[in-house]
Amino acid sequence: MTPSTRQLDAFFNPRSVAVVGATKRINKAGHVIFKNFVENKRRGVFKGEIFPVNPHEDSILGFQCYPSVTKIPVELELVVVVVPANIVPKIMEEAASKKVKAVIIISSGFGEIGNHALENKIVVIAKKAGIRILGPNCLGVYDSRTGVDMLFLPETKILTTGDEVIATPRPMPGDIAIVTQSGAFGVAALDYLTGRQIGVSKFVSFGNK
Repeated sequence: MTPSTRQLDAFFNPRSVAVVGATKRINKAGHVIFKNFVENKRRGVFKGEIFPVNPHEDSILGFQCYPSVTKIPVELELVVVVVPANIVPKIMEEAASKKVKAVIIISSGFGEIGNHALENKIVVIAKKAGIRILGPNCLGVYDSRTGVDMLFLPETKILTTGDEVIATPRPMPGDIAIVTQSGAFGVAALDYLTGRQIGVSKFVSFGNK
């Protein structure tokens, strides 16, 4: 595998991933995303190492928490960022110093609300360090085979139609890949395919590009 291929593969099958903004607060995206990785690792689906990053926590879901990505004592391939927009440039600088291959910025508050200067700042950092970025303002990646799951949605969504309750779980593995700018469209597509038992290989939400 060439270095450039490995860099792209880090989005879908990372050997190590840090979730910056992981938290014990169960209603937060940082908790849901980190929990997805933890549960898939415990099931033996996700094979990589996982690290929560939060300077205000000692541990999350049984995993030692680190104050920053620079304090993690192994090489990192992927960093998932779920913190307020104004903190993201600092996280990018830390990722650059750690020689991270890829960063997925879930956080919103950038070009989509007119904050182009802040978005350009993270682009400059990434280009200088050779980091691939997905986002910001996105849902990230879901890979049905590797256990990468950044969908900060309930694992089973309950839709009530009259007296009927319909459970919509994650899609089954399959051969269809979805790449979308719109998170809302992406979720609707996943619901549609799942409800018809049509499998999905990969889902990519790229947000602001």
